[in-house]
Amino acid sequence: MPCTGRSSHERATVRPSHGALARTRAIRAYMIVISCVTIRSEILQRLATTSGNGIEDAALSLLALRNSGADPHALLGTQHRSGAWSALPNIEPPSAFHTALALLAIRPFQTTAVRRAAGRAFEWLEEMRGLESHWLWHWKFRLFDRQVRFDPLKSGWPWVPDTVSWVAPTALSIVAFRAWHRDSRRSAPAISMLLDRACIKGGWNAGNSVVFGVDLDPHPDFTAMALLALRNESPGYVVLLRRSLDYLGARLEGSSSPYSLAWAVMALSAHGHQGVNHLKSRLEQSAGAKLDKLPHRTLALVALASEDAPYTFEESSR
Repeated sequence: MPCTGRSSHERATVRPSHGALARTRAIRAYMIVISCVTIRSEILQRLATTSGNGIEDAALSLLALRNSGADPHALLGTQHRSGAWSALPNIEPPSAFHTALALLAIRPFQTTAVRRAAGRAFEWLEEMRGLESHWLWHWKFRLFDRQVRFDPLKSGWPWVPDTVSWVAPTALSIVAFRAWHRDSRRSAPAISMLLDRACIKGGWNAGNSVVFGVDLDPHPDFTAMALLALRNESPGYVVLLRRSLDYLGARLEGSSSPYSLAWAVMALSAHGHQGVNHLKSRLEQSAGAKLDKLPHRTLALVALASEDAPYTFEESSR
């Protein structure tokens, strides 16, 4: 019998020492880092040598490659005369979401041409507003149309002109103004709009939280965008933000969507949420399993979220 004096069953159930556990965790963490770096390098190579479709692909790719010799002039060339960008190059209608995304993409490149393009884009965003901001729509939603629940006095940005405000274009427009350190009279009511339209249990749907008396479920992508817009907001909303962050982490616990996971990682990182590392590992596993099938915008988002410190759209300019 061995000198330990333990039976074979007891020896089989001996737990590893704290030192062994620590070494195992360190090896595991190191392997995750190596895998993540390898995947990110492959993604950047692919983004640098192939083209996507549309402004979302172009803008996110430019951001992902901002430290790898990327050139913003191709994106600048797709800007409308109005100052806006649309979903597809030089094709109407102009879009607040794509204009805000383009502004975020060109911000790290502080050339004269970039600053001129940004000035025109912000002028367009200042004038672009949801239809509910008009007094006739105030009257309509307050007195007659009670099928949706929101305050029409709190409005943000629509996707395209002559429509009502939606979460995604409003959130990214707020982020764009803040990232460029530009004041806007539109920011305060837009922030109020996001807070007003949060879902009952936390998080955000595409537009409203209640329709025809039914509470809508939050959507991970829109929740992440709204949380990026609401970072550093009033402590009075800390409960809503914490509830939304916790929802996002729990909702994507078993997700295999790199697009949603990437947005979530950036949002959780912006708020310093403890769930970010778990979702970042989940993102690496999910993206690595289907790298060849991912569209450009998703590849770019994965690259941004996989940076040592996940990108949050507010790094300092060059």
